[in-house]
Amino acid sequence: MAYIYEYIRTRGFEPIHFEEHYARLEALSQRLFHAPLNTSPEELKGAIGDILRKDGYSSHTINCVCIRYFDNGAFEFEAVEILYNTYSLRAIRPQGYICQLSGDMLVSNTSAKEAMLELNRSTAQSTDAVVPIWIDEQNRLLAIDGAPIVAVFENEIRFSEVGESVEFNIAMQKMIAPRRKISQSAITLDDLSIVKELLYIDHRGITAFAGWKERHYTDITAERIARAVAETE
Repeated sequence: MAYIYEYIRTRGFEPIHFEEHYARLEALSQRLFHAPLNTSPEELKGAIGDILRKDGYSSHTINCVCIRYFDNGAFEFEAVEILYNTYSLRAIRPQGYICQLSGDMLVSNTSAKEAMLELNRSTAQSTDAVVPIWIDEQNRLLAIDGAPIVAVFENEIRFSEVGESVEFNIAMQKMIAPRRKISQSAITLDDLSIVKELLYIDHRGITAFAGWKERHYTDITAERIARAVAETE
């Protein structure tokens, strides 16, 4: 059955940036199911707290809940393990492999995206070091491991024009500064040979990409962005 979804981080049982997450779910429901969500923000907030309490999660740590909303109007809630008690630069530094997709529909939070991710991950090496890089016919990078991308050049921080998340949008707002150009435009396969850093952002935190072919990337800006997003939580 088709569904849309959103990962919502919480402080204890209280959702973080809840209004933004709810708005994303509402917009995606209107776009794909041609109907609004059949629950109020207050009811959804209550359900998030209920699943965390039921599964024994702490009221003093950062937690996360995946909300799935099906085309028949049903909800499903799943508590998700979060390894860091603040929004962080993750310890892993993965490599990637190219997977070509047609168009950018699969970067939206739908069951189709989850199915494609599951397929790509199952055909990769059985290690966290390898993640799928989605590109389209124009060699634009769409997502890495399903998450939106940021590329750091010599004098520019470029946020991908494709894909978004609440954490990605916050990172873009927090990084606006006069000392370095901030843009939102296409990141291409050719750019991977010249970028200084490549990272992707979602509910798990910020993941710095290790390198591409013979080029190795740093994680200086990735750590700074992680701290900036953590300040909003």
